[in-house]
Amino acid sequence: LKLQFLYFIGYTPHMAEVNPTDETKSMFELVNDELTKNLQAFMDNLPGLVSKFSLYLETTKTLNPKSRRGGRGALSPLLKRKSPCEVCEPRTPTNKPSVAITEDEELHAMAACGDMHIIEEEFFAKLEKMNEGVPKLPEDKLLMKNMHFLTCEAYELRIVLSGVCDWIEMQMPAIKSEDNRGVAVQEAVIRHLAHMRTAVQAINERQRSYTDKVAEYATKYYKTPEAGRQWAQAFFLWNHDFWDQLERDWRELRQIVTLAGRLLSLNMDRLTRPRTPTHSFNYM
Repeated sequence: LKLQFLYFIGYTPHMAEVNPTDETKSMFELVNDELTKNLQAFMDNLPGLVSKFSLYLETTKTLNPKSRRGGRGALSPLLKRKSPCEVCEPRTPTNKPSVAITEDEELHAMAACGDMHIIEEEFFAKLEKMNEGVPKLPEDKLLMKNMHFLTCEAYELRIVLSGVCDWIEMQMPAIKSEDNRGVAVQEAVIRHLAHMRTAVQAINERQRSYTDKVAEYATKYYKTPEAGRQWAQAFFLWNHDFWDQLERDWRELRQIVTLAGRLLSLNMDRLTRPRTPTHSFNYM
C-alpha cells in the first residue's frame, strides 16, 4: 500500500541503467558474423543443393521397386522414372556429381554397399538355401546406403535452417509500439523456416524409425519359426514400401531448400532492414 501511495503522488523510484559491456557487444558481433556466413553459404550453394537432391531423387525413383518402367505412362511428371542412362551425368574433373548411375554399376556412389536390390525370388531363394537353423533375413544394403545419405543431408540442412532463424532474430530491432511491419515479416519468415526445420528433423530421424521396425519384424521372425515365411514376406514388403518413403523424403528436401531460398530472397531487404523510411516491401 505504501508503494502504491508513492506512485499515486507521482514518485518514481530511481532505476539503475543496464548496458552491455564492450566485450558483450563484441560477442554479439562475433555470433552475428558466424550466422551471416552460414546464411551466405546456404544462398551461394542453393543451386548445387537443388541439383544434388534432384539427382538423389531421380536415383531413388529409378531404384524404387514400384517404379513404372513400361506400360501406361505416369499420371504426373513428378512420377516419371528415368532410365539409369538419363540420370547419369558425365564424370569429368570439373563435374563430379555426388550420386551417379551408370549402366555398369547401377548406382556409382552407393556401389560400396556391394549388393543391389533383393528381388522377391532371390529373397526367398536365400532363405530356402540356408538349412542350418533359422535362415538369416537378407538385408537391402542399397536401401540402407541411400537412407544413410538422406539422414546425413537432413542433419546438415536442419543445422543450416536453425542458423538462418537465429540470424533473422539477430537482425531484429528494439521493440517499439510503431512501425513494426518489417518485424512482422521477420517473424513470419521465422515461422515458415521453423516449420521446414521440423519437417527436416522428421527426415533426419527416418533411419532410426526404419531400424526399429526392422528389429520388430526380425524379432517376430526368429521367435516364431513356424510363421517364418510370413514374417519374412512382411519384412520384404516393408523394405519395398520404404523406397516410396525415401522418394518422398528426397523430394521434400529438394522442395524445402528451394522454398526456403525463395522466401529469403523475396524478403531479404526487410530481413536486414526491418525499419526504413520507405514502407514498401515484398512479402511472400
